[in-house]
Amino acid sequence: MHTHRNLIRSLAACAALALMLSAAPARATRYDDSDGSRWDRAANGHLVDVQVLVEGRSAPLYFAPGRWDRRYFQALRGRNYALRVHNRTGQRVGVLISVDGLNVVNGERSSLRRNESMYVLDPWETATIRGWRTSLEQVRQFVFVDEERSYAERTGQANGDMGWIRVLAFEERRPVAWFGQPEVRRLLGDARGGRADDGLRERESRDASPRANEAPVVGAERMQKEEASAPRSAEKSLAGAARADAYAGTGWGERRQDPVRETVFVAASSPADHLVFRYEYAASLRALGIALDGDRLRDRERGELGFAKPPKW
Repeated sequence: MHTHRNLIRSLAACAALALMLSAAPARATRYDDSDGSRWDRAANGHLVDVQVLVEGRSAPLYFAPGRWDRRYFQALRGRNYALRVHNRTGQRVGVLISVDGLNVVNGERSSLRRNESMYVLDPWETATIRGWRTSLEQVRQFVFVDEERSYAERTGQANGDMGWIRVLAFEERRPVAWFGQPEVRRLLGDARGGRADDGLRERESRDASPRANEAPVVGAERMQKEEASAPRSAEKSLAGAARADAYAGTGWGERRQDPVRETVFVAASSPADHLVFRYEYAASLRALGIALDGDRLRDRERGELGFAKPPKW
């Protein structure tokens, strides 16, 4: 299947990335369990739908009792995960994603504002966001690790959003008319809330726009040096030693080719969607009152009847 992907940089200083990927639209299906638990396969916003893929499979998104403003999903130590985002509109949409409080494009602490780096989806398009972007060509995959082995912790950026994922979707602000370069300069200044010349100088001075062989992610160089100087097995370096009292974080996973290219996008002043996810290991989810799908103890307690199946061995 042919895929079309774009990386974009916004005139409003949104160093925005557009990642286009053909896939089936996300469909939300709500399930109600007999014990009152509720879970979805996708989170639906006005502009986008979001699914969480763990090792390529859609993960259940749970609701905790009394908490309807966020969805929870289970972290599995050492497993890769990704976010599948579907544009459900006929217009381009900018999507800002933060994981553990960090922008997934540049690895910097996110303030969830429209002038940050973001991905942009074409009308009806679906993109799979698989990791921390290190260049126009590659990402480092999202992987579940203990909090102290997370990318945020290892780059000195641990914060109060550890274990949280936020997806904000922005409509595109389109100019009424374009009058050549002078109008572009004026728009740049207006979008940034400052003078046009100042905006242009700022853009030119930080024209460290990511090239194919550069790594714009904060701490990427340090992480790579650490890996080279102290090589470890992938399983040990990513997952670490399992602890019963550990909390989950998102680590710096394996390299993956994921080429994108730049385009122009001016984000609206405020997001139309703000979808919130929280991930935890199974023990922590149960402590929050979430009954996981496929919980063996719960199945045994129900004592449900079924039909005999041939043995596997």
